[in-house]
Amino acid sequence: MKYLYVYPEKCTGCRECSVACALNKFGECNPKKGAITVVRDEFARYEVPIVCFQCEDPVCLKFCHQNAYTIEDGVVIRDEDRCISCRMCAVLCPYNAVTTMDGEIIKCDLCGGDPVCVKYCSTEAIQYLDETEELEKRRKAMAERLQEISAQK
Repeated sequence: MKYLYVYPEKCTGCRECSVACALNKFGECNPKKGAITVVRDEFARYEVPIVCFQCEDPVCLKFCHQNAYTIEDGVVIRDEDRCISCRMCAVLCPYNAVTTMDGEIIKCDLCGGDPVCVKYCSTEAIQYLDETEELEKRRKAMAERLQEISAQK
C-alpha cells in the first residue's frame, strides 16, 4: 500500500500542494479548498502539511450516519451522493485532515493513486511511497505528533 508521507523539515509553507489539490478537485486556486492544510507555528518555527492518514479504523467512517465513507484498496473514500454535509467527519477527525469550505467536505482520496500534491511539492515535503516497516512507524509517530499539536490549540 502507498501512503502520503510528510517531511515537515522540508516544508517551506508555500502551499503549492494545497493550491494544486484545490485546482484539481474544485477548479480553483484556493489553498483553503485543498485537502492539505499547512499548519504554521511562528513561535516554534515550523510548518507542517496535514494530510489524511487513511486510517485503518477511520473515525469518519465509524461515525458517519449516512454511511458515506468506505475503504477501497486502503483509501478512505467519501461518497458524495450519500453525504449530507453534516460535517461530523470534520469535527471528529483527530488529525483535522477532513475540512469544510463553502458547504463542501474536503478530504484526501489520494487522487485515485496519483496524488497531485506530490507532483507540485517543489521541496519534496510530501511524498507518495510504498509503506515499509520503517515508514509505517514514521507515519504513526507523525499521527501522534499531530494529535498532540491539535490538543495544544
